[in-house]
Amino acid sequence: MRKTLFISLCLALAACSGTGSGERTVQMPANLPVAETVDGVAVPQELVDAFVRVKAPKADMSRPEQRAEILRVLADYVLLAGQAQRDKLADDPKFAANVEVARLAALANETMIRLQEQTPITDEALKAQYDAKVAGMGKFEYDLGSVLFASEDDALKAAGELVSGTPFAKVYDEWKGKAQAKALSHVNTENMPKPVTDALASMKAGDFTRMPLKLPQGWLVFQVQAVNPLAPPEFDKVKENIRRDLQKKIGEERLARIKNQAKIEYPAGAAPAAPATPGKKG
Repeated sequence: MRKTLFISLCLALAACSGTGSGERTVQMPANLPVAETVDGVAVPQELVDAFVRVKAPKADMSRPEQRAEILRVLADYVLLAGQAQRDKLADDPKFAANVEVARLAALANETMIRLQEQTPITDEALKAQYDAKVAGMGKFEYDLGSVLFASEDDALKAAGELVSGTPFAKVYDEWKGKAQAKALSHVNTENMPKPVTDALASMKAGDFTRMPLKLPQGWLVFQVQAVNPLAPPEFDKVKENIRRDLQKKIGEERLARIKNQAKIEYPAGAAPAAPATPGKKG
């Protein structure tokens, strides 16, 4: 509860970080319709609506008791923000930094949403994405028993046991405490590593990998336990999920362009380490 109140207070104080007591407590455009006034501070209805969207999406503002509770909480925010200004709490670097983190996070999230919304997504684009997704899923779904090994020698040993006639279930039980053993149901080839999809193309139920497959995560041995025709979900049922995925991609691409145009500098000796290159050991 204390943590929740602190986070909420940080958000309420976000615009006050580093400012003096003469600054407005609620940093919003003037002349907006007012929902309540707290110690002379106008709380716009727009702020109330935003609070409901972000903090209380299930609130029914047509019910007087729920509206009163929302206004009470916002009044608490305003009163605490005013007290922080009077006490000049933002002069404390730690306090100011905590508030600034909350402000920057909220600002970044809202900006990302706006960047995503700036590129309209047509139904034609959604259908094209759906068709590509369905094509990537393949024609079948599989039940697989899999064991992922960190050691190639162990993987070869397990594969050799299978080739010699040991049932997969026995090999699975033998190695599940020493490697990453998983039973997968109703999986398709979308997002599968290429070595796995290539192997599955010529496998049927009961087949197993006679040689381990080298993946970035390790060495994989698996058995196909069932193969069934894939029935992709209907377009209308996944349309909004596809829209959200595209919006996320658009936002990430816009952010990448912003980063590429930015100049980021660090004090001498303080630069972060470069990300590790996939497939290479440091």
